Amino acid sequence: MSRVWTTKEIEGNLGRLLEQARTAGPQRIRDETGIYVLKIEDDFSKPDAAESLLKLRPKS
Repeated sequence: MSRVWTTKEIEGNLGRLLEQARTAGPQRIRDETGIYVLKIEDDFSKPDAAESLLKLRPKS
């Protein structure tokens, strides 16, 4: 289960919050309006490793 952060806790700890989202999974942030969930998503703008390797293979 992910941790629930308060907005006070994340002040000055954004790097730690982002690292936790990357390594431990979605992080919840609670404030007076509700709970927000921070999660990491794949960056599809980067080339796929398998596709990159296929481009480097010797041509027959």
